[in-house]
Amino acid sequence: MFALPRRRMLLSAFRCLLVCVCALLLGASRAPAQTQSNAADLQGFVRDAQGAVVPSASVTATNRTTGFTRTSQTNDEGFYQIVNLPPGEYQVTVEAANFSKADVPSVILQVGQRADLEIPLQAGQITETVIISDATTNIVETSKTNVSNIIDEQRIDNLPINERSATGFALTLSTVGRDNGRPIGPAPSSGLNIGGQRGRSTQVNVDGADFTDNSVNAARTTVSQEAVQEYQVATNSYAPEFGRATGGVVNVVTKGGTNDVRGNLFGFIRHKSIQARNAFAPLIDNDPGKKPPFTRAQYGATIGGPLKRDRTFFFFSFEQRRRQESGFFTSDVAQGLGGSVTIGAPFLPFSQTYRNITAPQSGYVNGLLSQAAALIGTGIPANVALGQQLAGAAIQYATLASSGGSTALNGTNPLVSPGGAIPAGQPIGQRFFLSGAPVPVSPTAFRPLSQLARVFPISDDTTFSSIRLDHKITDGNQLTMRFGYNPSELTGIQVESQNQSLGQNDFSRTGIQTLKDTSFVTTLNSVLSNRLVNEARFSFGKRKATFKSQNNDAVAVNIADTAFFGREAFSPVVRTENRYQYTDNLSLVAGDHTFKFGGDANFISVDASFELNFVGLYNFGNFSANNLAAFPAGAPDFTPVQSYGLGLPSIYVQGFGNPVSQLKNRPYALYAQDSWKIRPNFTLNYGVRYDYE
Repeated sequence: MFALPRRRMLLSAFRCLLVCVCALLLGASRAPAQTQSNAADLQGFVRDAQGAVVPSASVTATNRTTGFTRTSQTNDEGFYQIVNLPPGEYQVTVEAANFSKADVPSVILQVGQRADLEIPLQAGQITETVIISDATTNIVETSKTNVSNIIDEQRIDNLPINERSATGFALTLSTVGRDNGRPIGPAPSSGLNIGGQRGRSTQVNVDGADFTDNSVNAARTTVSQEAVQEYQVATNSYAPEFGRATGGVVNVVTKGGTNDVRGNLFGFIRHKSIQARNAFAPLIDNDPGKKPPFTRAQYGATIGGPLKRDRTFFFFSFEQRRRQESGFFTSDVAQGLGGSVTIGAPFLPFSQTYRNITAPQSGYVNGLLSQAAALIGTGIPANVALGQQLAGAAIQYATLASSGGSTALNGTNPLVSPGGAIPAGQPIGQRFFLSGAPVPVSPTAFRPLSQLARVFPISDDTTFSSIRLDHKITDGNQLTMRFGYNPSELTGIQVESQNQSLGQNDFSRTGIQTLKDTSFVTTLNSVLSNRLVNEARFSFGKRKATFKSQNNDAVAVNIADTAFFGREAFSPVVRTENRYQYTDNLSLVAGDHTFKFGGDANFISVDASFELNFVGLYNFGNFSANNLAAFPAGAPDFTPVQSYGLGLPSIYVQGFGNPVSQLKNRPYALYAQDSWKIRPNFTLNYGVRYDYE
C-alpha cells in the first residue's frame, strides 16, 4: 500500500471526471454558446539551438503601450503558459541560466486567442540579448478547437461601413448573414444570423459583459465604432466556459488608454445635393430631378492617455448620429386592376363602364355576356330566361368588383347602383356598396389607397458615449472600469411584424422608438501566483425602450401584398430592463494542464407594457365571390384591394386584457474545463458545463 501525493490525487480525480463527461457529451448536440472571455492566452515551448527543451526559463510578456507585465516559468518539458492577457501588442523576453536573453519585440494577441509562440535560446551570457524579429510570423493556434474569426482594428478603421456600426463588419465573414429580423422596432433582433441560426440566437458581449435585451434577445446599444479595439465572432465548437446562445457570439473589446496621449476628431456627412437620386424613390411632383430629403451626419471624438504613467489610463469616446432622411411607400396599390368592361343595351338601358377590375374578371364578365346574348338571341323562352339570368349575374359581379376597386383606391364609387342596400338608379358615391354605410374616410379609419403618402420623413438622433479607466492596483491586480450611456430616438421606422415588405408600410404604420441604454462593467484580474489567475467581473445594465406608432388612434389595416397602415399592431411597447451580472473565472496552470473553473449569475428584472392588437386589426385577403352570391362557375376571387373597398375582411383580431407584466429571470451557470497538452502536437480540450434558467 502506498499513498499518492494529494495534488496528484486531485488531478487524477478531476481528469477522470471530465473525461467521462466529455465522452457523454460527444454524442450530444452542440452546446449553446456565449463567450465571457475578453482576453488572450500565450503559450509555447522554449528550446535551445539543438531543439532540446529548456526548463525553469523565465518568460515575461510586457504590453508595449501600457507597460502591463506578466511573468511565467517553463515546466520540466520546457512549456510555458501566460493566461488572461488583455489583447494588444506585447514584447516577450526569455531568460535562463547559461543562455543569452531572447527578446521578441512584437507579438500581437487578439481577443479569444490562444497563441502558440516557440522561442529559441542561444548559449551565452545572460547579459547578452538576442533579438528575434521574425517571431510574429510563427504565432499559430495549434490547440484551438473552436471556429471563430477576428475583426481587428485595422479592418474596423479601413473598411467602409454603412451607419458606422462596428459589429456590421461581421457580415464580411462567410458564415454570417443579415438577419430577416431588423435590429430596430418593437421586437428587434441582433440583425446577424450566424451559421444559419436566426438573429435572436446571436449573443453580443462587450468587455465580457452580456449586452443583450433579455425580452427579445436583441443586441443592446453598444459603443461607438471609434471605441472598439477588435472583436471576435465565434460560430461553433465552443469550450464549456461558453453558453446561452445557440447561434454564435460577437465578443467586443473596447479600447483603453496608453502611455501616449492620443485622440481623434471625425465627421461624416451625406446630403442629397452630393449624391444621386434614390432609384427606388417615388417621384415627387412628377419631377424625376427632384430628390427626397436626405441628410446624414455622424461626428464625434476620442481621447485617451495616462493619468499616471504605467499605472492608470483613461479612454473617452463620444459620437452623435443625426439623420433627416426619407422613407418610401413603393407599393403599386392599383397593380392588376387595370381591366375594365362596358355594359349597355340590351342588358342595361344605359351604357356603364366598370373599371378597376382585373383582366380575369373582365374576361369572366364578357364571357357571361356573350353566353347571355347567344341565349337571348334564340328567342326560346327558356333560353331567354337563362340568358337574362346570366346577364344579371355578370352585372352583379362587375358591380361588386368595380365597386371594391374604386372605393379602395379613391374612397368613392362612380357607378350607379343596380339595387340592393343602395336603391337602384342612385349613385353609389362614398358609401360601401354592400351595406350602404358611409365610407368613414379619416386618418383613424378608412384610407383611400391612392392618397397614401409616397414619401415620408425619417429622423434619427442617437448618441454613443463611454469612458474607460484601467488601473494597476499592484503588479498582480489590474482593475478595468467602463461606463456607457447611449440615448436614442428614431422616427419613421418601418416594421415587419405582419410579414409585410418594407415598401408596403404607410407613414401611419411606422414607429417612433426611444431608447436609453446605460451600462457599467468592472473587471478585476488578479495574478495569485505564477500558476493561478482569477478574473472577477461585475456589470450593470439598464435599458428603457419605448416603441409607439405614428398614429396610435387608428385601427390597424393589413391588405395582403399591397398596403399596411393605421396603428402598428405590435404597439405601444414600453419596457425597462435592469440586469446585474456576476462572473468569476479561475485559471490554474498545472504541468501539462490548464484548468479553468468559473460561474456566471444574472439577476434580471423587466417591467413591460405590451398592447398587442388592442386597437383591432383587419386583415384583407382574396375573397371568394361565391360567398356573396351563387355566381356561375369560374368566378375569380375578389382581390385583397377589392375586398378592402367592399368592407369584407377575411380576419379580424382584437386584443384585450392587462398589457402590463413584470418578469424576473435568474439564469446562472457553472463550468469546469481542462486543456491538456498530451504531446507538443496533441492537445485535448474537455470539460463540463451546467446552465439553469
